[in-house]
Amino acid sequence: MAVNLADGARIWAPFRELHDVVEMAVTRPVPGAVHDLEVALRKHKPDFISLLKRPAKIPAHHDLVKKSTLEGIPVQGEQRRQTFSQEFVAEALILSDLFDLNELAAVELLMAGELQLPNYPGLTRGLVAVLLFYDGQRSLVTALRALTQSRAGRTWTVGVSSEMQSLISSFVDELLGEGIVGTVIDVIQSMDLIKEIDKLQKEKALGPAKHRKQVTDLYIEIRQTLGDIIFCLACQKPLNKQDTMRLMAHLRQDSVLNKDETLDSVSLSLLVALWYCFDVSLLQSEDSEDVTSYLPVFADGSYVKDIHAELTSSLAWTNLGLKAAAQFAWGVLLRQLSHFNVAAGGLNGSSDCFEDDERLIDLALEAKLFSFLSLSVVSCSNFHSEEFFLRRLHGLITDFIHQFPLKTKELKNRGDEMSRLILAHQAEGLEPPPHRGDQHDFLTVIGDLYYKDPLKLELALEYWSPPETAMSVAETHSNTGSDPKQISLFKFVRVSGDLLAAPLFLPYIHMLKGLATGPHCAYHCFSLLRVNGGQASPVSWDHIFSSMNQYFTSLRQEAYGAGDALGSSMYRTSTGRSMTPQEFEAMCACLKLTRHIAEQSETCRSAFCENQQWSVVMVLFGLLSCTVPFTMKGEILRTLASIAQTPVFAATIWQTLESSQILPTIPASHGKNQPQPNSIKVELEEVESRNEEFPLTRGFLQLMSALTQFPVPLGLGAGTRAPGFDPYLDFVLNSVLLKYNTRAYKDRAEKWQVVSACLEILVKLLVDYQLNSEDLRVDPSEVQGVGGVSASSHPGFAILRLMLSDSQLFKTVQQILEEAVHQFEHFTSFPGEDHMEQASLLCLRLLEEAGDRQASLEQRIRETASPLMVSCLERLLLAINPRTRKADYLTNITKFVVFNTFLPKHTAAAVRILCQVCQETASQSDIVNLFTADKHVSSELLQGFVECLDSNSPEIKEERASVLLMENAETGSEKESPVENVICEHIIQLLLLSLDQAAPNLAHWLLGFQLQKPVVRTTLQDPGVMDSPKTCLHSILSMLERGLGTREGPSSLRDRPQLAELGYRLIYSLAANRDTSAPTLRYLRTTHDFLFRQLQHLPLESAKYMSDVSDHQSWLLKTAAIELRTTCLNRQRSHTQRLVKLLLGEDDQDLYNGGQLADDGDMTVADRDTALSVTQYNVTTSTGKQMRNRLLGVLDTVSFEQQFPPAVSFTFFDRDQVEALVRSLEQRTREGVAYCDVRLLRKVLLTELANQQGPMVAGQRPHITEEIQLILETVVEHNDCRELLQRKRRALDGWRQIVGVLLTSVPQDLLAGERRQALLFDLLHELLMKVSSEEVNLEATGVVSDVLLTLMANLRHCFLSPAASASTGSSSYAGVDTSTGQPFSGGSSRTVFASSLQIVLKGLIDYILKAGGVIQKVRVNLYGALLYCLQIAKKPDLDEDLLTGQQGRPNGMERLLYQDEGEYERLAAENMETISAYGDPFMEAVCRDACDGHHVGRMLALSVLDTVLSLDRQHAWLSFLCGRGYLQHLVDSLASEDDQQLLAILAPQPANLRALYIFQSKMSLLTRVAQDPEGARTLLHGGSLEKMASCSVLSLRPEVDDYSHISEDDEEDLVPSPLARYRQLLFAVLRFCLALLTSLGGENKEAATQVMLLVISHSDVFSSILRNRKPMLNVSHLQELSLTTAVVARANYHTDLGADLLQHDAASMEFRSQRMRLQDQMLALLPHYSTPETVVKELNAHISLPGTSLGKTSSTSQSTSDCAAQLLHLYQEIASNITAYCRTLITAVGEGNLNQHLLFGPSLEEATSREGSRAEELSVTLGVGRRLGLGVVLLLLQQSARQFALVLDGHVQLSQKLASLPELTAEDLKQLCGDSAVEKLSSQQRQEVARGRLLHVLAQKSHQLQHYVYIVENCLYVIWRHLEFFLVHCVPADQKSMTTPTLIRHRLGLRKLTGVPDSYLESSNIGSPVTSSGLSLYALGVSHQDIEHLRTTVPSLLNETFFKKVQHVDEHYGKERSHYSFTEAIIRRIKRVLKLHTGS
Repeated sequence: MAVNLADGARIWAPFRELHDVVEMAVTRPVPGAVHDLEVALRKHKPDFISLLKRPAKIPAHHDLVKKSTLEGIPVQGEQRRQTFSQEFVAEALILSDLFDLNELAAVELLMAGELQLPNYPGLTRGLVAVLLFYDGQRSLVTALRALTQSRAGRTWTVGVSSEMQSLISSFVDELLGEGIVGTVIDVIQSMDLIKEIDKLQKEKALGPAKHRKQVTDLYIEIRQTLGDIIFCLACQKPLNKQDTMRLMAHLRQDSVLNKDETLDSVSLSLLVALWYCFDVSLLQSEDSEDVTSYLPVFADGSYVKDIHAELTSSLAWTNLGLKAAAQFAWGVLLRQLSHFNVAAGGLNGSSDCFEDDERLIDLALEAKLFSFLSLSVVSCSNFHSEEFFLRRLHGLITDFIHQFPLKTKELKNRGDEMSRLILAHQAEGLEPPPHRGDQHDFLTVIGDLYYKDPLKLELALEYWSPPETAMSVAETHSNTGSDPKQISLFKFVRVSGDLLAAPLFLPYIHMLKGLATGPHCAYHCFSLLRVNGGQASPVSWDHIFSSMNQYFTSLRQEAYGAGDALGSSMYRTSTGRSMTPQEFEAMCACLKLTRHIAEQSETCRSAFCENQQWSVVMVLFGLLSCTVPFTMKGEILRTLASIAQTPVFAATIWQTLESSQILPTIPASHGKNQPQPNSIKVELEEVESRNEEFPLTRGFLQLMSALTQFPVPLGLGAGTRAPGFDPYLDFVLNSVLLKYNTRAYKDRAEKWQVVSACLEILVKLLVDYQLNSEDLRVDPSEVQGVGGVSASSHPGFAILRLMLSDSQLFKTVQQILEEAVHQFEHFTSFPGEDHMEQASLLCLRLLEEAGDRQASLEQRIRETASPLMVSCLERLLLAINPRTRKADYLTNITKFVVFNTFLPKHTAAAVRILCQVCQETASQSDIVNLFTADKHVSSELLQGFVECLDSNSPEIKEERASVLLMENAETGSEKESPVENVICEHIIQLLLLSLDQAAPNLAHWLLGFQLQKPVVRTTLQDPGVMDSPKTCLHSILSMLERGLGTREGPSSLRDRPQLAELGYRLIYSLAANRDTSAPTLRYLRTTHDFLFRQLQHLPLESAKYMSDVSDHQSWLLKTAAIELRTTCLNRQRSHTQRLVKLLLGEDDQDLYNGGQLADDGDMTVADRDTALSVTQYNVTTSTGKQMRNRLLGVLDTVSFEQQFPPAVSFTFFDRDQVEALVRSLEQRTREGVAYCDVRLLRKVLLTELANQQGPMVAGQRPHITEEIQLILETVVEHNDCRELLQRKRRALDGWRQIVGVLLTSVPQDLLAGERRQALLFDLLHELLMKVSSEEVNLEATGVVSDVLLTLMANLRHCFLSPAASASTGSSSYAGVDTSTGQPFSGGSSRTVFASSLQIVLKGLIDYILKAGGVIQKVRVNLYGALLYCLQIAKKPDLDEDLLTGQQGRPNGMERLLYQDEGEYERLAAENMETISAYGDPFMEAVCRDACDGHHVGRMLALSVLDTVLSLDRQHAWLSFLCGRGYLQHLVDSLASEDDQQLLAILAPQPANLRALYIFQSKMSLLTRVAQDPEGARTLLHGGSLEKMASCSVLSLRPEVDDYSHISEDDEEDLVPSPLARYRQLLFAVLRFCLALLTSLGGENKEAATQVMLLVISHSDVFSSILRNRKPMLNVSHLQELSLTTAVVARANYHTDLGADLLQHDAASMEFRSQRMRLQDQMLALLPHYSTPETVVKELNAHISLPGTSLGKTSSTSQSTSDCAAQLLHLYQEIASNITAYCRTLITAVGEGNLNQHLLFGPSLEEATSREGSRAEELSVTLGVGRRLGLGVVLLLLQQSARQFALVLDGHVQLSQKLASLPELTAEDLKQLCGDSAVEKLSSQQRQEVARGRLLHVLAQKSHQLQHYVYIVENCLYVIWRHLEFFLVHCVPADQKSMTTPTLIRHRLGLRKLTGVPDSYLESSNIGSPVTSSGLSLYALGVSHQDIEHLRTTVPSLLNETFFKKVQHVDEHYGKERSHYSFTEAIIRRIKRVLKLHTGS
């Protein structure tokens, strides 16, 4: 007594499931379907046995339901009782009484109706429950019908497996044993539509018109299905005697007839079922012994006797025709049994029955059998659409003719006798006596039976037995000259026409018309009438056309003598010259026969027109001009229309029509405006309009329709009027169509016939029209007798112009649509319904075709400057309707979507029009407002779209594109997809089109997004939740989710692949759209778990789904990538983890657990069960196989092999011209893929063939046609290949996106360590393996290179050190694995890693060599991937390690010895070994790409060379570069190529920066070469420095007034400033010079000289750089100065530079003077860089100020401090370079000529009074009389020593923090990390980030310590040399000269710290740029007072405190680098000098 509220009502949901199971098993069998079907049949067998029996009422249940408002009802499966409202209970009891249904079942049904309310908007739950009740009944009987159809039998097979058929057959046999036939018949007998509707109406169970129609259709369908069940049972196997008797008993009482006296469709099915029960045709084809056990007529001994007794009894039948039909079939059966001699044996007792066969036929004839068959059976609307109905009646009639020859002869004789009697009475003017017209009815029923043949069966072909002389085409289709039955039938046709009496003429002609249906039958009929021949036979073509000619001759004479312009003879018969009614009927019958044969056979059409004796066309046109009834004129026009179906005869008819002036086309001459008496216009206005019948107009429109199938002749009417179609178009438009609503019609259907005929012509003309610019020009032409007239444009252009303007035609079209919509909204049948449907469809097609041509027309108008004015279709459709005063044009069109169930073609056209309007409309808000203005209309339209998408029609697999290749395109229409699927595709395309428009748009409305608030704030819900309607999104998701969780996977991929692809694409578009992404993904994730359930079925294999599903998989992966990225950003870890586990396919347990949500419990119970079932299935199927994750599985489905069609040779066409034509017809899709329009190509080729004339062409025409076929096939194949290539690209692109998101966005702890490395290697190996095949098409692998680049970048990132990854900023937290800084720890793992890396390296190189000459982008990506691969073996940056403070590790330089770098070196060696194995080809490829090709490719190739050279210890690559001239080419290109290109980049707005980047890449490579001594010497001797010196671009340094205002952002802009661009050039050159000088050493004078020549050749530039002395906080400025000072310092090691190269004295002097100038500028820089403390203070001030940044925009304190450290680093480098330069100048001189190295004066004021003062206040006056004081150096030394101590303290503190990192608090960690993003990280991740930051800062501190030590040592040396000179050797300027012995003593007393030999002291000192004072030891400008002041001042400055600070520096840094301390030695010497000469 519990109700089931979860699974739906017991009388609905189980039956729906049963129906789905049966349909799936029968129509789409899948593995396991037999078991599922067996279970379902066993469960529902009682339901089948008690068919449609409803659960009985129970008083206890009635009371329980009544009390449920308080007590409730138990719910099945739950421990609760459900209470209901009083209204609900009342409705449930009403349902129970209405359907005589159990009360609890009624409650379930009503609850199911409430749950289904979202699917039926506008209805109440009670009305929905009524629909569900009938739907459940329909599902049950439909399932039973499917089972009976699939039963094994004699009539048909459905193609199911033998196991399935055996199961079904046995089950159906069981049902038959249980009496299912009687049950079904009882149900049919109890069903009465009128009573049922009355009962529903009484209980108010019928809703609006649509609901009423749905209920009616369901009820009719149920009843019809029951009839079909009996029919299927009887067809497959005759019913047994009991069931047959029950069937006959029902038919005996059946009195159901329609209004037109036709049988009810159910009665018809039962009658045909009875006929099949009496069918023993198996005896003709099978062994009688086998048949006897199969047919009950033999198996049951009493069968014949009892049935015969029943049919011959005197029991009255309600419908005598049914009894006659049964007797007729039984009589034929008895005759067949007697003929086959099977009456013996079990039928002995029934032998008397066989004698009554003719008596039964007589009884049937007495009951007017054939009249009944004709009027009540054959005339049924569905009879000719049922193949087995036709075949059975065909078999009965043919068997009757064959088996009863005497009876047929008797019928003919009786008919002839009766005809003579009738004629005799008519001759005497008497009424004929009552008579039986059996022969008349027999001939009529034969004609009716075969006249319609929609199934193209050509059953009438059996009647034709052609003679031996017949045409070969007929012989091939008639097998049976010896078939006695066919001979009998043919004889019957011949004999029936012999001596034919006049009363039988019409039925005989009617029979011939029926037997002529089909091309072969028509030819046979034509041949029969031609063979008859002569005027004697009334049934011959000669007689027929001769009679027509005679009528024409007679009536023409009357027309010439008639004075009445209107031809009154049409109404009053003239004596002797008019046709009698009998003649009129006979003439019309002959015309119909002629028309029918001409329509069926083109051969017969040709015979009609080519026979000069008949002159068919001329006679018919002549009769049109005569005074014959307009009904006959209509038949004549229709006959001409059938003849006009051949182009040649159509041209003839055009000319005859034009000359006959039946429709006046020539303008009336002067004063003669009288209309022609017999013109169609007059007939229409005066005759037809008066009679309210329009046969003539309909005939003329049919003729026009036939004639316009082919192009209208260009010269039609030329010579008498303006040539063209305009008069005929004017008649169709202005005289017929536009006035359709102003005329009265007797038959309402005829109104819509006329309208549809007019519209059909207009549509045909518009479809055939190709826009031509000539139509826009108005050029008058001369017409004889008329003058200058305007030539007519194409009629299609006129129609297009009218449709794109507010014309009367446009308004009429809208009026027709409005009237049609208004009529269809009643959902009731009405007269002319079919023709109104056709008219409205043609109106929609007119609008659609106009919309297709709108854009082209507007473009042509603009191009030709035509004055033509047209309006946009969307503007016209959004205009106000004058009839309703509303803008409802577009709404009326869209309303056809509501009628999708019975007007699918209209719906498709309406949706296409809506797509066109939306595509051309910039904003869709007006359309949305239009659709949503009325709530009721909005709900209807939305429901209409949803119903369209809810259709479940499977797609038909398209064959080869034969529709494009065949001559008749309509032949392929049968294989097109169902209209329902076309509608769905257009709707989804509309959604995709609208989705990119601004909100609100149609997609937002149709998909359920909010329109009143921002779309992104929408919360999508399931239908019914919070009053949410069912939307298109729900329908699409339902389609895509159908089949999820099953073994077969999503069923839509198999049944509806094209629609499923669009569905997945829409889901992706929603996820990718900015507005809809968040709501859509949230809804899919929380409500449906859509992506997870879909991804479980990956990979999607095309073979499994029997169609290409690569696009489906691609869209799904792209959507998953967005979802994965979104969940990562939103920190939805549980969802991210599930998707990662699913994609990467961990072990089975993890995969199983992945089916459940970790945190969010938002999956329903059903969803969880489905997910778990799929997971279990996947785990099961993977058992025993190698487990491959889904990513690799998806990659396996992508094939890169692509075969293109081979080249074909042409005989008649020129290949180049064909290729040019194909290219001109190519159209590009949005994705850029070019496809050729095959339809248009076919049209062009056929037009070209038609234009070729001559006998040669005529003979070769078939061969040319074959070649056209070949061309079209080849183009189709090329299109297929391009489409397949594009699919492969899309498939790989989707895979690439999901891989990219996995590697970059997924948190590192979910994909880290060896797992990430293993994944990357697996993916790389798979990709490289797939592209390594020989059959791979490189065009299909374009995306592979992108993926390889991404994967290699991630693999390289895995091996970055933790500090490096952390120092890059917080943006890499999620994607960088910081746990793999040391990848070579384990031995085995190292081996695996190294081997894997070598495989990848080999694959990349192979791919590069294979991809030579293909798309440049591919090579660019491959070079990038190769660079990443080689960089893995690069040593980590040692500067990131600590210099001090680490326990247990050496410090200083010893760390280089301690560091274990063997693994990196071995890996680099292995890489180099792998590269070397490829030898010269790979070298050649890389070098060639480096010298030529795309600029990005050249840059990367140069980078590859750079990297390989760094690995090449054997110098093989360097030797190759030098030996093949590539290196010299690069050097030469610096001046020849790059210099000119680089000049352009210094412009304010350069076109591009390619030259700059290429130059940088070249210089980087040359710098790499220069780092090797051998390479440096090669470059030096190759003139590299000379080439650079000759580059004019280096002299074009942009000048800036104030460098302090230059922002560092200029360097980072997309287009840097001119100065920034120049600096990039200069920096590359300066770094190259430094590398060269470093490699060759300081002793190489040639290198130093050439570097100085380079500097001097651009001296203005370097002087400008050195003049900017003020230290600015600008990185670029300081970097420029740092490199410049470094180059100048290192290149001036020697004093005699240029002596070997500069032979000319003037050049030598210029060189020395420029060096002197550079020296002055270098020394002038020292005061500005001698106060590091000041710089540090400024930097600290900038850091402390909030909101400030140093040179660049930075938002974090880390970036600001890093920038400050960089600035300080550059400042220290400049100071180091200057001090090193000073030391070099002093050291290069030696101990001789002491006065020459006086760089500074004896003044120490800078270190005393001005310590800490601003640098610009120091004196920088240089020259002979004044030098800088030594105090500048001392100041720099003092401040550097102090800064060293401060930095060292900071270093120690940071080292302590690093050692105690795990103990730091969260606040300390946050402070160290310095980024708000770290809040999202775990504590362990924060520690890693903090550790990386500490290492980075420690490295900065270490660099600062190194620079301070270097500065201190250089300054100490300079101070010592100057103090020693001034205090020991200096002779003041005001003191007398020293004696020579004293001078010698001082010389020998010097300590030779410089190590310069004596020989050097005696040479090469003269002319030194330092001084020009000779050998004098007099200090220039130094007085005795200066010396004494120095003596007194030095001790106070160089005191013990000073020396302790310097020694502190040495103790903490200097001693750690060397055992010997340079600083200590210098300090000892300084102290000794001070002690000896100052006394301190």
